[in-house]
Amino acid sequence: MANSKKDRRYTMVNTLFVVLPTTLITAVLSGFMKGWTVDNWTGELLKSWLFSLPIVYACVLFLLPLASKLTNKILERKENV
Repeated sequence: MANSKKDRRYTMVNTLFVVLPTTLITAVLSGFMKGWTVDNWTGELLKSWLFSLPIVYACVLFLLPLASKLTNKILERKENV
């Protein structure tokens, strides 16, 4: 239990480093698919990225423990609680 605060902070920062490039790549690909105009592509990219970033971050923080529990259940591993 002594490291739970440190582990939580590690998980939050680690998740951020996963979510930032993922949402950026998704925003860029979305822009290509929508056919953004050359005049305003940076503004549209930033708007799309900044809109998706908090949504994806919250979803990942919510789904990550569930995915871990499901993986442990499938692989029949016991969690160290």
